[in-house]
Amino acid sequence: MVTRREVLAISLVLFLFFAFYSVKLLGVSSTVTTQSVLGKYTQEGELIHVAILKNNTLYGESLRRAEYPIPLVERFVLTYSYRFTPMTEIKGTYRTWGIVKYSVKRGSEEIVLWEDTLFEDSGELEDGKFIVEYNLNLTKLDRRTAEIMDQLGLKRLNRKIVFTTSVHVQGKAFGKEINENFEHISTLVKDTGIGLYYFTNEKESVQKSIIERQTQRTRISKYGVTMYADTAKKVMPLLALLFLTPLIGGVYTIKSQRPKNEFKDLAPYITEGAPVEVERRVILATKDDLKKTFDLLDKPILHYTEGGEDIYVIIDGGIAYEYRHKKNT
Repeated sequence: MVTRREVLAISLVLFLFFAFYSVKLLGVSSTVTTQSVLGKYTQEGELIHVAILKNNTLYGESLRRAEYPIPLVERFVLTYSYRFTPMTEIKGTYRTWGIVKYSVKRGSEEIVLWEDTLFEDSGELEDGKFIVEYNLNLTKLDRRTAEIMDQLGLKRLNRKIVFTTSVHVQGKAFGKEINENFEHISTLVKDTGIGLYYFTNEKESVQKSIIERQTQRTRISKYGVTMYADTAKKVMPLLALLFLTPLIGGVYTIKSQRPKNEFKDLAPYITEGAPVEVERRVILATKDDLKKTFDLLDKPILHYTEGGEDIYVIIDGGIAYEYRHKKNT
């Protein structure tokens, strides 16, 4: 047979066990997100330039290098190429153009007075790429610059040649939808201080990864039992509450069933001990008689047990006022 106290002890242990794991599970995420790289795609644009030279005995008719001597260059053959890799299932449109800006400076601010369009081309991608070619005649451009300076009445005017390409692609790469833009800006610089032409930002490349994210429910295992974390967060507190209920009820029942201490009000004045010698004894019939005697005599109350009875005695002189109280079984 299992006693009530043993049941309460087991309930207490189980309550503490499930309450502990309920608190511990608060820091456990219900889901976990993993990600994997399915693949990478690249958008790449490049401005290729070749100078067609004036008569010279050094370089010949054409030259391909990073810098070009200004007096020798008659024109540039420019080829712009773009490609999307991998090219499968990709469509898109492009627009590429070149402009020349004529400006002056006011402090650090650039004030553009005039713009000319050198060329413009647009179309659709073929197999994720396109190529455009353009001839930039610098001799003709110099004449146009002199004309603009004359009309503006300015002897000094800054000239900046800018090439811009804009591409919009859409489609699929590695099974994922692609819909984005690509832009590439480069310039042709005429550095009269060192006597050279050179191009800036000739190549632009953007690489991105296709990432797949997966969210899974977190599993936890304890003592051979496996369950999802979100389920465990609900089950553990319920089990803790389940074992807390009989624990509270049992404690209350035990407390309510305890015999009432009828001498609680006299407890501060009761001392454990038995009288040694008295001349005579006066037997008190009730607890109230004991309390009245205490109030009248104002003497401490001795307490001891004998023959299954609680005996309360007040000694006054040689007289013992005695009240016998049978113990509850």
